[in-house]
Amino acid sequence: MPEENITTDLKECYLCKQEKSLDSFIERDDGIRYRMCKQCNADVQLKKSNNTKLQHTDTHRTCYKCMRILTVCQFTRRSNGTYFSACKECNRYVFGQTRRCRLKNVEGSFTTAEFNDLLKKYEACPMCDRKWADIPIPPHLKVPWAADHIQPITPLGGNKPGTNYISNIQPLCYSCNSKKGNRTQVKKNKKVTNLA
Repeated sequence: MPEENITTDLKECYLCKQEKSLDSFIERDDGIRYRMCKQCNADVQLKKSNNTKLQHTDTHRTCYKCMRILTVCQFTRRSNGTYFSACKECNRYVFGQTRRCRLKNVEGSFTTAEFNDLLKKYEACPMCDRKWADIPIPPHLKVPWAADHIQPITPLGGNKPGTNYISNIQPLCYSCNSKKGNRTQVKKNKKVTNLA
């Protein structure tokens, strides 16, 4: 029997928050591994088979994606009065980017924890150099930054699309992210910087 290649790469399970080897995660047919480890997946499946419901009260809900107990203001409310199952943070950073990339057949994904770790490395927007605290937040946004693909997933001029891995993500303020659009070059301090 041939010996399998065992990889030493580690990945964090978004549920138990433990770093485990890639072999601890289920691999899909397209080669991408789920973000939940096999053990947590087994526990979740067991809870589902026992009809265990997520904890919800009038003031708090449990996000089914990150399993955190959060206040109801951190969930999107439907017009019929019910709430979405995932918190706004998971919808913004996990589902939004993942769905867009899936529709464009782009490989890769990143977690909210990975983006938050990346954000800690930046005191200001890397494009306009404004401090995060100095950027006015419009009423429809909660934070002044957005996850930007350095190499766009839908580039202009037939260039190769970027990935949705954290290595291709940078935080930009909402204004700079909008100005950059799907270009790989942006103006910074009156000179052109190539982001590719």
